[in-house]
Formats: sequence, structure tokens, C-alpha cells
Amino acid sequence: MKTNKILYVLLLISFFSFVFPQKVNAKEETNLGYTVSAVRSSKQIDPEKSYFYIQTSPGVEEELKVKVKSTQKEKVRIKIYAEDAFTGDGGTIEYTTDSKALDETLKDPISSLTTIETPNISVENYEEKEVVIKVKPPKLPYDGIKMGALVFQLENKDEEETVGNKFSYRIGLFASETGDDYKNSKTLNLTEVKASIKRGKKMVLGTLQNPESKILTNLQLMATIQEKGKTDIVKEKKVENYMLAPNSHFDLEMDWGTNQIKAGTYILKIKGNNQLNEWSFEKEFIISGEQAKKMNEESGFKIITPTWVKIATILSFIGVVLLVIGLVIRRKKLTKEWQKRKNRRKRKRKMKEGQKNEKI
Repeated sequence: MKTNKILYVLLLISFFSFVFPQKVNAKEETNLGYTVSAVRSSKQIDPEKSYFYIQTSPGVEEELKVKVKSTQKEKVRIKIYAEDAFTGDGGTIEYTTDSKALDETLKDPISSLTTIETPNISVENYEEKEVVIKVKPPKLPYDGIKMGALVFQLENKDEEETVGNKFSYRIGLFASETGDDYKNSKTLNLTEVKASIKRGKKMVLGTLQNPESKILTNLQLMATIQEKGKTDIVKEKKVENYMLAPNSHFDLEMDWGTNQIKAGTYILKIKGNNQLNEWSFEKEFIISGEQAKKMNEESGFKIITPTWVKIATILSFIGVVLLVIGLVIRRKKLTKEWQKRKNRRKRKRKMKEGQKNEKI
């Protein structure tokens, strides 16, 4: 009996250990091996924010600190750098180190004002280190906000030292001289329209720009494409709740789909609005014959019908035609046969009626 009780207890323990595993193990498996947290700056404009939103003075350097803490015994290497805000093609604020993605109206991006004293660090065995970041604003005053992020990227020791993997933490880094509202941009420009191949798709791209050093929020857009001189709408697109980073641009993508793009003169019309303003744009663009041919050939999204499908379709069509002809001929024959039988029945009926009359 005692042996049976012990077995029951062991089975129950095993069951509950399986159903309710320890949370510590799951947490250790899912984290990156380290955490980061911003140290509150004396220049923080909004103390409720977990990211840096600091007030700067022209030419006066500010020192910021971030705590990096290991959450495992094994050593991890971390690369630290600054990124600038830009607007992604989906109408969202994103961050990049690629200067080509930045707009020409952005002067002195925050990455150019930021210096990281130790851009590469290692932490291990639950230790904590402090990273110092210095931000030196331009000597001349600036309007609005400078917007970016500090990236703490986990480096893969199995790859080249310059190549990191995609896992990282980001801490926002915003700087302002006034601390005024920075989500009230009222300016929107349509700077360019062109047809191009993007991500293997045939597209018309309308480049929209926010030239102000403030965020443009809650943008609603309705765009249409028409051939010049015609009223029919070739393509249309409607988007909502787009957000544009300060001093940025993005491409409003009009996907042409699998249809062949034709040469000609077209007109892109865009109507936009948010709670602060309304905009209306109209711009012509030309797709040359050579450009249309090149786009149709290079597009990775085409409807290509295999030869066997074409042959099968032709044979099926011929078969259907022959079947219809056969049914029509058969129906005519059946109609003639039915008419002959009907006539024979009529003649027999008349003969019977004649014989009756003779007897009478």
C-alpha cells in the first residue's frame, strides 16, 4: 500500500510539473540575455515618458545615461548606435541609419548630434553597465523636434564582427528647445510622381513630403489615377491614420496589379485631410512606350499561362463546339423522326375513320 501511495504522489508531481512549468525557464528562454533602461535626465521634458525627451540649448552638450543589465551567466556582446526617424511607405514612423532615406529638409539629424562613448560593450553573469551618450545640439536655434532612437543590438559571435542579427532594444531619443507640441504639422507636399518597379511590382509612386519639424498625424488619403482626357478611373487607393515623421517623405504606392501597364499620359489626383488641414493635389506623369515595355517585362508579378494549359483550353473549346454541333444534329434527327411518327399516326387515324364511314 505504501508503495502504491508513493507512486500516486510521484505521478501527481509529474503531472503538475508538466501542466504548470516554472515561469523562470520560459522567461530565460525568450529574453535577449540583457535589458536596457533609460536613466532619468535632468533635462527630461516629460518625466512620464520612458524614453528620452530632452530640452536642449544651442551648442550646449547634454549627457545621457542608459543602464544595460545582463540577465544570464553567458556573455553577450551589444552594439550601440543612433538612428533617425523617417516615414515608411506604410505611413508609419520608423528609424534608420541610411541617410538616403532622409528628406532634404532635415538639417542636423539627431544621429549627427549624438556621440556614444562605448559603442560596443559586453555584459555577463547578471552584471550591470552604464552607457554614456552625449548629445550636442547645433549652435543655431532649431524649431520643432529632432527625432530618433538609440539602438542596443545583440551581436552574433558566430558571424563577422560587423554584422549583427535582428534582435535589439530601442530607446526613443527626442530633442526640443521649447518642449512645445510637436504633433501638429499642417504642411503636406506632393513632390514627385513616377511609374516604377518596386518589390517586383508595377507601381505608380506619389512622393508626399512633410517639410515641418513636427509630426503630421491622422492623415487620410484618397488617390486616383486617370488617363489624360478620360474620365474613367484606372486605379484608386484609400488609406487612413497615416503618420509622417518630422522633415520626412514617403511613397504612396499605387499597385498596378497583374494587368499590362500601357504607355500614355496619366494624372494622379490626391485628396488628403486630418483634424488640422485639408490638401488637394493633381499632377501629370508620362509612361513612355519603352518604360511600359520594360516594366511589363521586369515585373515579377505576371500571369504566365503554361503552353499545356493553352493547348488544353483550345482542345476543350473544340470539344465543346463539336459536342454542341453533335447535339444540334441529333436533335434535328430526333425532331424529324418524331414528325414522321406523328404523320404515320395521323394517316392511320384517317384510314380507320374512312373504313368506319364505308360500313355505315
